[in-house]
Amino acid sequence: MLLFLLSMSSVFAQTTDSRSEMNRLLSKNLKYPTELRQSDTQGTVVISIEVDARGIMTGEYELLSGDLAFQEEIERNVKLLKENWDPSYLIGKSHGQEYLMSFEFKLSKGGAFPPNPFLTSSQKTKEISPLEAVSLALVENPYSPKLYTNRAELLENEGQQLRAEMDLNQAEFLKDKMLTEIVIVGYAAQGPKSL
Repeated sequence: MLLFLLSMSSVFAQTTDSRSEMNRLLSKNLKYPTELRQSDTQGTVVISIEVDARGIMTGEYELLSGDLAFQEEIERNVKLLKENWDPSYLIGKSHGQEYLMSFEFKLSKGGAFPPNPFLTSSQKTKEISPLEAVSLALVENPYSPKLYTNRAELLENEGQQLRAEMDLNQAEFLKDKMLTEIVIVGYAAQGPKSL
């Protein structure tokens, strides 16, 4: 019994260590493109990569969702990942499959200025329900297991069991297919732009 527990924990440690190594490689090399940071462009990019039957990344990828403006940075890092690929990144995953990788480009704007009190009510955004907010986020990123899980909880609270179960199934499928989720934070200039 103790031997089984020790072997299970070593497999888990290998999986997280291998995947952490891949995440470190990506985190160290991914850069928020300056021109996109300056234009306040942000969003999540999801790609699909292929892994052959031997566990080797083929280097071919498909952009599934997100802003094409980030494609050059993603392409540079996919090439780097292929050059440094280690099949141990797939521990716990099958070979000969396609997997998802998610890159969230997010701007940290620090403390924002107070909102403009002179905006008319028609200029203010309409409040939406949490369910509507999550559904809108899924339109932008239909590959997020977290969003499907969140929506499933909201649907269940509203008594929509079948739709909640469908979202949970989709979340589990995407979790299984997701190889990594990386957040790239860019720091936007603070304060008003100078003339």
